This record gives sequence, C-alpha cells and structure tokens, in this order.
Amino acid sequence: MSTDASTSSTSRPAAAYGWRRTARPEPRRRRGLVRALLAGGLVLGVGSAATLAAWTDTEWVYGDGSADGGVSGVAASVFEVEQNVWDGVGGTANFVNRETQALAGGLLFSPLQARALSPGDLVYAPMQLRTAVGSAAAAVSVAPAVLQAGDPTFFGALRYSVRSGVPQAACGDAAFAPATALGTELVASAPLSTGSTAGALQLGAATASTPGAPVDLCFAITLPGGSPDSLQGLGATPVWSFTSQSR
Repeated sequence: MSTDASTSSTSRPAAAYGWRRTARPEPRRRRGLVRALLAGGLVLGVGSAATLAAWTDTEWVYGDGSADGGVSGVAASVFEVEQNVWDGVGGTANFVNRETQALAGGLLFSPLQARALSPGDLVYAPMQLRTAVGSAAAAVSVAPAVLQAGDPTFFGALRYSVRSGVPQAACGDAAFAPATALGTELVASAPLSTGSTAGALQLGAATASTPGAPVDLCFAITLPGGSPDSLQGLGATPVWSFTSQSR
C-alpha cells in the first residue's frame, strides 16, 4: 500500500506542484554565442585603436610674386614717367624726371617771336613722354596751366592746343592745319585754364631693362586775332603738369 503511494507521488508531473522547467541552452549553442561576442569585441577594439593612431599631415604654401618662383613674396609694381623737352646738348633728347613746378622743363617755342607775339601769331614746342625702366603703363592727362609769372590778363587771353603723335621735326603749322593735321588732338584751341580729358594720352609699359616707347607731343600757343591793344608789352609764363595714372 505504501509502495503504491510512493510510486504514485513520484510519477506526478512537476506542473502539478506549480513548478516550471526552463530550457537551458545547449552547450554548443552557448559556446558559439560567446565566440560571436568576443569577435565583436575584437572588431570594436581594432577600430578604436585605428582612430587613436591615425596618420596626420600638414601642407604649407607662401605668396610668390612670379610665375616661375623667382621672386618670393608679394611686391608692388614700379611706376614712373619721364619727360624730354629737347634741351640736351645741341638740342638732343634728354629724358629726366621733373616732378615739381620748381623743376619744370622749359618748352622751347619757335619761331623766336614767342617772346614778341602779335595778334594771330602761332608758336610751337615739341616734347616727349615715356615710362621709365621697369615702369607699368600710364594713362596721362594734361592738367590746366597755372600762371607762374607775368600778367594774369595776358595769361587769360592766350589760347593753346596740344596734339600727340607729332614728331619734333613736324611740330609746326601743318600739324595743326585742318587739311594736314597730324596725330591726335588732346586740347583744341582752348584757354590755358583748360586741360585735356582724363587719360587722353596712353604710354606703353617699360621692361625691366628698357624704357617705354616715347610718345611725341606738340604744343601750340597763340594770341588770338582781335586781341586788345591793352595787351601790348605784357607777358606770362604758363606752367603745365601731366597727371599720370598706372594701368
């Protein structure tokens, strides 16, 4: 009797006592999971090490003023204009810088009656401008003349003209006559207080060893016909400046 009861007790399922059985992973499956986690950890570890030990590199450049690398750094250009009023030995060319009114070059007007004008007379003076060695090109304007010495009334009565492209030998009546005019008109029969338009004259650039090509200019001054007798015996010294801008 007791034997049967014991047998009956052990044969009941565990669920009858409120127990639950949990399935344990098989040993082979568990080992695979561990290996996968370890492998993942190794991959993450390698990635972290690569970030900390990355290669670095730095590049530098400098401002070079020339295409061939011959000049280090950035530099300013050179700009200089020279004049020639044909006052060299024997009337030869003499290119110099005269950058103040006190050093102004003297235009050599001819014929000689420039100092004894009568109404209607015309006198002429040639000159040249160029860029100096190493200079950039220039845009040049003829500034209005100022009275350096003499009578203001006589100064105000005079008229002048300027043409470019007129060689020294041709600077005379024919260069300004309508039928035979030469070169380009910069100022046309205007009061001395009138200048040219801005940048009316263009000078080419020089090279590092050679000045720019000279540009011929021809000035003409006249005491207009019909000028009053009150101007007799008076005189004036006009002074012009050329304003140049690099280009």
